[in-house]
Amino acid sequence: MLDRYIIVIIIIVALIPLIIPFLVPELVQVITALYALLYLLSLVSVSFVLSLFLIPAWKGERRLFILALSSMLSFAVLGLLISIPKARFAGDNLESIYSTFLELSATSPVLLALFLGLYFPILSFGIWKLRREIAFINLREIIFATVFTLILGFITAVAINTSPHVPEIRDYLSVSLILDILTIFVYTVLIQLYRGTESKAYYSIVFAFTLFRFLGDIISLFGILAYGLPAVFYSLAFVSVLAGLVHVYKRDIVILDYAEVLEEKDRISELYATTKELQEILSIINKMLRHDVKNKLQVILGYIEVFLPERKDQYLEKAINAVGEVNEYLEKIRSLERALSAGIDPLKPVNVRKVVEDVLSFYEVPHAIHGSCFAFADESLYSVIDNIVNNAIKHGRTDKIDVYLSQFEDDCEIRIVDYGLGIPPEIRRRIFEESFTVNDKTGTGIGLYVVKKVVERYGGKVWAEETKPRGATFVIRLKAPREKEKKSLNIS
Repeated sequence: MLDRYIIVIIIIVALIPLIIPFLVPELVQVITALYALLYLLSLVSVSFVLSLFLIPAWKGERRLFILALSSMLSFAVLGLLISIPKARFAGDNLESIYSTFLELSATSPVLLALFLGLYFPILSFGIWKLRREIAFINLREIIFATVFTLILGFITAVAINTSPHVPEIRDYLSVSLILDILTIFVYTVLIQLYRGTESKAYYSIVFAFTLFRFLGDIISLFGILAYGLPAVFYSLAFVSVLAGLVHVYKRDIVILDYAEVLEEKDRISELYATTKELQEILSIINKMLRHDVKNKLQVILGYIEVFLPERKDQYLEKAINAVGEVNEYLEKIRSLERALSAGIDPLKPVNVRKVVEDVLSFYEVPHAIHGSCFAFADESLYSVIDNIVNNAIKHGRTDKIDVYLSQFEDDCEIRIVDYGLGIPPEIRRRIFEESFTVNDKTGTGIGLYVVKKVVERYGGKVWAEETKPRGATFVIRLKAPREKEKKSLNIS
């Protein structure tokens, strides 16, 4: 619906200078000198009304852009409305009317503020956008914009030195030209930055507007006022705004933000890494279900088949033990699920001593806990401690476990010491690898892999050492809250 209104508005604006002389010739005769300025006012007003329509329709940076453009157009509309009544008595030719208009713009504080102030909304947006994307601007774009604006600056310097105008008009036009050049520089850089994208259309609107204004200002400064020629360029400036707004609206062009693109790229990279890890873990789960659990179920079925005709309790007991092992495998899968979810929710300070106490309370092996510490973790820390303790009892055959907790400024160290069979030096570095196991009959080797994955998600490290005279020591280093953080969180 809005697209249809825009087309109608453009047709009306284009026909205004053609139909008015035929419809009301006597009116045109009275206001011959003001005709061009009135057309300029109608052009600016239509552009302003269109920008107001687009403010609620656009979001994000597009809304900021149209707000800046709308503010600029509002200054122009107010300036023209104030100046036209004062200029209507200037004479009956375009040169005299423009001379009066120029004098009013330079000497009236209100008009001076409006016509110079219209630069600041679009200039502020351009500088804000450059500052936001400064990391993506290269030297070539700066050099091109600098050379172009230096050429415009040279032309301006020549015009200032040769201008026939009185100081007030010369100063007004000089300031206007400086703002023209500064705006052209900013938007030239933005056009170069986005030259391969549709987003450059937005910056081209301001660039074209400012370039036409520069031509109007420079011609005025040189004193070339015949036939109101500067007003032609000012009209072209606002025509470019109207045409540009129609173009970006009809094409529904978005404003590209390289900073947001980079953030989105990082987010997608993290998502890809998470998905890849999910595939890896699902592959492990699939392997466990297909190989270990399936084999155990076949063993259970075999024991039951033997038990039914012979009714010997030893086969039933073996079947029950095998069921327990299947349950253990399912717990490993649950640990993997916890490992996967770790890092999704924000980590929080956890009382490691309490976690160790809770885990060891399920085991009958004698144990002692020394010290305490807090670490950034989540519920998966229970799986970490449980897997190491279970590994020490089941595979290490330890008859005792000692846990030493130490709090440093930035780290919490957990040392889980067993006095069992120990870990041969040649395989100590491999024990955290996926599915590594010394004996396929004793398990999947997934437990310590889960430990490694969870600890890495916490931003920590885990490794194994030798216990003298025999046994193994697992060391975990996790990030710890500092004293200030502990006080703010009421941790004691």
